[in-house]
Amino acid sequence: MAASAIVLCGGSLAGLPSTAYGLSAGTLDSLSISPGTVVAGTPAQGTVTLAAAVDQDTVVTLSSTNTGVVRVPGSTTIPAGALSTDFTVTTVPFTGPGDFACVNGTAGGITQVDCLNVNPVPSGPVLSSVTFSPATVAGGSPATGTVRFASVTDGAVVTLSSSNPAVVGVPAETVVSGGQSSGAFPVTTTSVSAGTTVTVTATAFGVIRTGTLTVVPATTPPVSDVVRIKRAEWKGRLLRIEATSTNPNAILSVYLTSSDSFMFTLTNLGGGRYADQRGWVFNPLRITVKSNFGGSATAST
Repeated sequence: MAASAIVLCGGSLAGLPSTAYGLSAGTLDSLSISPGTVVAGTPAQGTVTLAAAVDQDTVVTLSSTNTGVVRVPGSTTIPAGALSTDFTVTTVPFTGPGDFACVNGTAGGITQVDCLNVNPVPSGPVLSSVTFSPATVAGGSPATGTVRFASVTDGAVVTLSSSNPAVVGVPAETVVSGGQSSGAFPVTTTSVSAGTTVTVTATAFGVIRTGTLTVVPATTPPVSDVVRIKRAEWKGRLLRIEATSTNPNAILSVYLTSSDSFMFTLTNLGGGRYADQRGWVFNPLRITVKSNFGGSATAST
């Protein structure tokens, strides 16, 4: 006779005595997937939890009801003495109408189920990554974040958030200019007493990507980069600015010196070289170029 299993969808055995439903230790209490809705191609996180910790590893078998949309490993293991473990839920890129699939997990004769809604890949540019330079930074020192799309955009606004804003600060959003596939944003950090890894989440056109930045205790004070203005010229209502930084990952922004008001950000040409030109009705007379790494320089136009 085949072994029977109790199937619970979204239920939980937590709080029940170990003898409830005739269960023994090592039985599955719950299975959950977070977030509940993703864009195709974006992974989700699954979590399986036991009714009680046991003194041996517990293997939880996994399966998907629709492997054309959602895929999971054949099994995951909850270590001895632990109550739960996580596993990756992979989604397959597709176009057309949205779809869903359910994930089954079984251990100790109990099967738990949770489902994941999957939206199709958007027809516009797809956000591919968010990265940091440097990837590890001393607390109190800045860093530069970069969001990248899989193709050139017509202009995109990317929303940003930090999992620990007390340690790593990011702007609420950054803009990728039309004709570009990437954009940089400034990152601030605070002092820490121990190494701390913070996750930054970027979202655009329904696609979510994450990146991590590790902040370690500082052993020396932060060192600013050196900024030099190579050209500052206003002619025929066109303002041309060229500058350099000793940090090739810096973000250089132009400010009107008289009021310290932001004007625009220079394009990073690589190798520490930056330049841009903008239509400007009036001669600003003096401009200041500031780096997110602390350096600055002022010149007359």
